[in-house]
Amino acid sequence: MAEDNLDNKNSLEQHDDSHDHEYDGIKELTNPAPNWVLLLFFITIAFSGIYAIKYFGYPNNGMDQASEYKAAVEEQKQLMKLASNKGSSMNDKEKIAAGKKIFTEKGCTVCHGPEGGGNKIGPNLCDKFWINGCQHEDVMRTITEGRPEKGMNPFKAILSESQREQVATFILGGLAGTSPADAKEPQGVECK
Repeated sequence: MAEDNLDNKNSLEQHDDSHDHEYDGIKELTNPAPNWVLLLFFITIAFSGIYAIKYFGYPNNGMDQASEYKAAVEEQKQLMKLASNKGSSMNDKEKIAAGKKIFTEKGCTVCHGPEGGGNKIGPNLCDKFWINGCQHEDVMRTITEGRPEKGMNPFKAILSESQREQVATFILGGLAGTSPADAKEPQGVECK
């Protein structure tokens, strides 16, 4: 053990990169960092400079968060404007026809019957009595959110908003007020 200390002392004394600083028997040496560490350090600094210029915008190049947010908002406004123009291009007869097709194809007839008169599962959609409201917004909400407690799944993931709009228009404009054969007895509150 004593020999190891002597060897360490000899190696320290032979090392000429030492300063005149010694604390508690520990000599301070000047050991430069390896070249690969220095190279990695300078590459990191260069990368951070390029990153700062690109993403913090000098000059403002549209890559910063505020510019991206504004662009996304504008894009969403354009999509909503386009969608509202599409929806308004259909008249009620076209919406009713499209809604009837969706009503049949998406399986609404399984619970509400082929003519909307209802069956053991779903209520009658043709009479003046409604369980969840008879206004257009009420029907849209029922189609969108469903009534899981009654066995009706939500259709917001299955149908687009315009398709749900068409089905609601069909229910209120094409089914309500009709008298299908074997219609289910009235349920809910009478709407006027």
